[in-house]
Amino acid sequence: MFRPLPFNLRENAEKGQEILGKALETVMEHSFNPLDKVGGMLFPFRVDVIDCENAYELFAELPGFTKEAIEVSYNEDGRLRIKAERIVPEESETKYLCHERKAGTFERSFLIDDVDEAEVSVSYEAGILHVILPKLEVKKSCRVFTIQ
Repeated sequence: MFRPLPFNLRENAEKGQEILGKALETVMEHSFNPLDKVGGMLFPFRVDVIDCENAYELFAELPGFTKEAIEVSYNEDGRLRIKAERIVPEESETKYLCHERKAGTFERSFLIDDVDEAEVSVSYEAGILHVILPKLEVKKSCRVFTIQ
């Protein structure tokens, strides 16, 4: 009797990680990328966004990047874009025992409207990018209408 054995992830964890990584890289490289919307959640970097009374505060984990390698932009459509680039190392004779740090361009975009563009501030310290996006108008009260 001949039958294929199911792939056992527990016994072949290293090979499984390699196969999954290659498959996802292939999918993400294509312009018809079906995972475009979830790709941001899976790969580039982690982000926290806080809705404060007067502003939105965004904290992005970008360890190992220089300030010059990070670009933050906000356009008139309300799209905040964070882009960071880690240079791809040149081919070398280096024999890695473990090579997990990725190189290339990492990007996330967010739709945040009603932001005062002139007052946006960006800082970067200890691998954390901090973006403060002041709100145009603070909603202080809610108007209640009476039904007639």
